[in-house]
Amino acid sequence: MRAAVKKRKKKSIFLRVALAAFSVYVIIMLIQLQLEINNRQKKIAELNTLAEQLSREIEELEHKNENYEDYLEEKARENMARQGETIYIGN
Repeated sequence: MRAAVKKRKKKSIFLRVALAAFSVYVIIMLIQLQLEINNRQKKIAELNTLAEQLSREIEELEHKNENYEDYLEEKARENMARQGETIYIGN
């Protein structure tokens, strides 16, 4: 009987140690995954901010480009007129 009790105790001790080691491993992995998630969320936020800045910059450049073309047309018309001529602009 004593052999059976000792054998059972050895199994239960080994099982407890294995379960504890597995639990520690799982906890460490969960912590690492959470840190990775946090890092990636920060990176996503940075990239979203950069995308918004670039979008605004593109809009500004497009607006400047449109205005620049109008400006060039106006200057070209002014330079083409002779002194004393009246310039008529039609649609």
